[in-house]
Amino acid sequence: MHKLLIALFASALGFSLPAFANHDGMGEHCKMHTGKTFEEADKDKDGTLDKEEAMTVCKRKFEDMDTDHDGTVSKEELNACGRGGMGMHNDANHQKRTRQFNAADTDNDGTLTKDEAKKLPRVSKNFDAIDVDHDGTVTRDEVHDYMHQHKSK
Repeated sequence: MHKLLIALFASALGFSLPAFANHDGMGEHCKMHTGKTFEEADKDKDGTLDKEEAMTVCKRKFEDMDTDHDGTVSKEELNACGRGGMGMHNDANHQKRTRQFNAADTDNDGTLTKDEAKKLPRVSKNFDAIDVDHDGTVTRDEVHDYMHQHKSK
């Protein structure tokens, strides 16, 4: 019953269940770049990240991450780093892209085949490069990672 409620809530917000379940809300964007979570970086387990710890999670300037200028980065500050410091504007773009991905995912399996990707021209055009694990499908994370690395200028 609990999983059904989560799935319904996730669906109402425009997330597929896999995307919702994997979203930890703790600097997702930064985690994408380094592969470390807040908890992994917090070596002294004090609930905050010093400069050295923070730099292992997010490659932004420490001064930009430490928004309250207390010399440490909290989970909330890292989360802001994960949104690129853009807050709601970037969240809206992320939600829009997630809705587009989910609409293209006609079988609702959390991945796009080459045929499904045709609904997203840039994904379709770069499908083979996006499919980093070469399994014939692309996940939302693979698309996100590729698009972030290959931003149009």
